[in-house]
Amino acid sequence: MMESQERLLEQFQAALRAKNRQPATVESYARDAQDFLRYLHQSGLGLQAVEPQTLLWFRDHLLHDGKEAENSVRRKVIGVRQFYRFLAEERLILDSPFDAMPLPERDETLKPAVKDSSLERMLEVLPSDNLKNLRDRAILHLLAYEGIKAHELIQLQWIDHIRSSQLNTLSIPGQKARTIALRKESAAHLDRYAESFQAWLKPLTQEQRLRYRWMFVAFKGKDSSLVLPQLTRHGLKFMLHELGDRFGIKQLHTEGLRHHAIQHQLESGKTAEEVMGHLGLRRLGNVGKHLAKRRMKS
Repeated sequence: MMESQERLLEQFQAALRAKNRQPATVESYARDAQDFLRYLHQSGLGLQAVEPQTLLWFRDHLLHDGKEAENSVRRKVIGVRQFYRFLAEERLILDSPFDAMPLPERDETLKPAVKDSSLERMLEVLPSDNLKNLRDRAILHLLAYEGIKAHELIQLQWIDHIRSSQLNTLSIPGQKARTIALRKESAAHLDRYAESFQAWLKPLTQEQRLRYRWMFVAFKGKDSSLVLPQLTRHGLKFMLHELGDRFGIKQLHTEGLRHHAIQHQLESGKTAEEVMGHLGLRRLGNVGKHLAKRRMKS
């Protein structure tokens, strides 16, 4: 991305912070604006060359080429509208072409969860012979059984994991900060990854180790030989896409895994309130839909 656009995104984030927007919202809107700028560049369009139809093309691009979920696309559209509102406020454009456009309807239908049998088969077959595979196993357990969201997972640090002889807990950072008790299997896979990670860190200098404070690292290169300090949202999305292709699971993504976590926790005997507390939910929302689905089945 051009340097001028990077500065523009920084100014956009500063303006959002000045309006007391939550850090997660600032990060999300900035990421949406960056995606839209990238789309404009690929389409040969400038900031001022857009019209209402451009946002509709962007939405279709996300749905069909990017295979984004309906509600994810809706959120990105809101982020782009906020960005163009900022441009108009700063008089970088005359006015926003998107303000008069209605937002896409929010999809309230219950999304299918990843099938339990598919997930179990993948976890059974996935090797545990190296750091990357151990990382992937730990991530899958946290997403599919603990219901941690993508932005929460990538912000986890090792200090957030507290171990004792009787209980393993994880302090989830962010706007919906909470401490959750991990199920035995999730804790075991996280411990195996932690042991392998500590062994990998051992040859590094103290200064180098300080860079690796995040729980989940990223891998680059065909042989995954380059290890970067922090996994990104894009890296997580690519990891799940790669695993889905490898094990024949269509559209393996964080939303489907979170729905699996809701199902699993309800089936394990937790109340709706306990599930909401574990997942950091303030409204019944999808938990209520899963409860209604279970009642219909029974």
